[in-house]
Amino acid sequence: MMQPKEEYEDITEPCGVKSEEVLTMIHEDEEVEKTRGATLGKSSAHKLHYCSECGKSFSVRARFRRHMHIHTGDKPYRCSHCHMCFTSQENLSEHAQKHSSQRPHRCSQCGKGFFRPGRLEVHWRIHTGEKPHHCAQCEKSFKSTEELQRHALVHTAEKHHHCCQCERSFRRSGQLRRHMRTHTGEKPYGCVQCERSFSRPEHLRDHQLRAHRHQTHEPA
Repeated sequence: MMQPKEEYEDITEPCGVKSEEVLTMIHEDEEVEKTRGATLGKSSAHKLHYCSECGKSFSVRARFRRHMHIHTGDKPYRCSHCHMCFTSQENLSEHAQKHSSQRPHRCSQCGKGFFRPGRLEVHWRIHTGEKPHHCAQCEKSFKSTEELQRHALVHTAEKHHHCCQCERSFRRSGQLRRHMRTHTGEKPYGCVQCERSFSRPEHLRDHQLRAHRHQTHEPA
């Protein structure tokens, strides 16, 4: 049985598509491009697929299709740990590191660990108070570009975070994560006084106030 090329070995199954089908599609596309290149010549076959939205061009159709997810909002690559969805395998792979226990880059001030040195650099600004990223719409400043981008949504009505299970969209990734629990049934916030669990921390607090407000504990 023919083995897939090494550069495609880490492809994760997209939602509803088997990894074997993805590999087959990519290899078929590359074979088509090679055939066209031999027929048309290198100059005309170099970039055959053009994006009408942004003008980028691609020599392999599968890569062009993955690029189009950026414009359509499709996120076919789903995390098996938290069910968040992404437009590309690369973004999914980067996200998957968050679920890993390996944190080789540690803060010398508080000991918190990170899987990327850039994340440690941003974290360090909590201790220094540095906020180098400034909003062009107001006077606020932020520690990271991610925080600035989240803040910028205050000045616009756009919703960039789309649910891959339904048609709802959200301004912030945290809002999407909370929404995804309605599809997965995940309830990570458990009550220490009974066996009930909740999908959101505020629901847990409400439960504790209602059900355990007058409950007393004997000293251990």
